[in-house]
Amino acid sequence: MTQPFGPIEAPPRLDLLGPLGPEIIKLFTRPFLVIHRASGLYTARTCLLLLFDLGWEAHLRAGVTLDALCAELPEQARKPLAWMLPFLAVEGLLLRKGDVYTLNGEPDLDLAGIREAMDVEAPGHGVNFDLLDGVRSHIPPFFTEGKAGEGLLFDLALFPLWLAYFRNENLGYLPNNLLTLLALREGLPEGARVLELGGGGGSFAQLLARQGAEEGWLSRLAEYRFTDVAPTFLRRAQRDLKASAPGLPLSFQALDLNRPLGDQGIAAASLDAIVGINVLHVAQDLEATLRDLRSCLKPGGRLVLGECLKPTLDTPLYLEFFFSFIKSFTGVKLDPRWRPRHGFLTPEAWDEALHHAGFTRVEHIPPPRPLMDQHPSFTVGAMSVFS
Repeated sequence: MTQPFGPIEAPPRLDLLGPLGPEIIKLFTRPFLVIHRASGLYTARTCLLLLFDLGWEAHLRAGVTLDALCAELPEQARKPLAWMLPFLAVEGLLLRKGDVYTLNGEPDLDLAGIREAMDVEAPGHGVNFDLLDGVRSHIPPFFTEGKAGEGLLFDLALFPLWLAYFRNENLGYLPNNLLTLLALREGLPEGARVLELGGGGGSFAQLLARQGAEEGWLSRLAEYRFTDVAPTFLRRAQRDLKASAPGLPLSFQALDLNRPLGDQGIAAASLDAIVGINVLHVAQDLEATLRDLRSCLKPGGRLVLGECLKPTLDTPLYLEFFFSFIKSFTGVKLDPRWRPRHGFLTPEAWDEALHHAGFTRVEHIPPPRPLMDQHPSFTVGAMSVFS
């Protein structure tokens, strides 16, 4: 069988991964590297096929600008299309000349071949593609009828696919949790009180419980407060997490990071650590949220973040396809100094935002530069941020 996704990037050198490199390098297995490359290719083809589904192939073949494509669409369509067209140009499926995007020839849009190759290289990871297929099939009313992306993407049909995607068994997602765990583990005090923001499907708590028990430091935690704004995730965690994260001293709470935490029962200077994985970038007012979080940390406490990171603000990441239809991802307060774009940020933009909010020191795991300069497809990292 011919491999459809070309050469696979080599793992980074150990010396680029910092002091915890021996633990981080274990992520870079052949299946992980294949999943990453195949997912990017599958996303690009799915993206172009979605534009075909919407009846825009003729426009693309004639050459079209973003303004022209959006002319008769709901206003909400502009932000995802402003991401999709440059992404397709970067992936080589559209030709960009100035503001005009053109489709030439007959691009390879085969999806089945990618699935077949993945079944050989990384069996059991088809959920990554199932979710992309689900987004493609559910999202057209976002463009044609102006329906909200949240309702389309998180309905009962797609919800199980999201849960399957955000699992530690998914090698494409595991780095988000593992790097954040390494950042939290370092310097965790005895009797620690930890709050997780946006705990979602609970995969981070599960990894923490398992690895903390194996390595002998789980007993340092006196309380682990699992929070989420979504009732569905919170109810599921209350039902299942005690069994799937044994030994973790759990409590549960509904929590909205866009409201002051003090109004939701979180006392000032009461927490040793606050953890958030791919959640802070959707804070509506990031400055206000970061300052609020800092006020809830004890002296010497830490904010521990796991985030997808962009090598440059202009670099489109394939993961953004999922989220560009969601208002909480795109409709945030911007500041040209330290939050110039919605969504995922560069390491430097995070540094600027965190220092602006009053945090004194940021430690990255792994150090992002020159790692990202030599491996621009490495797009995840953790930050341990000191109050």
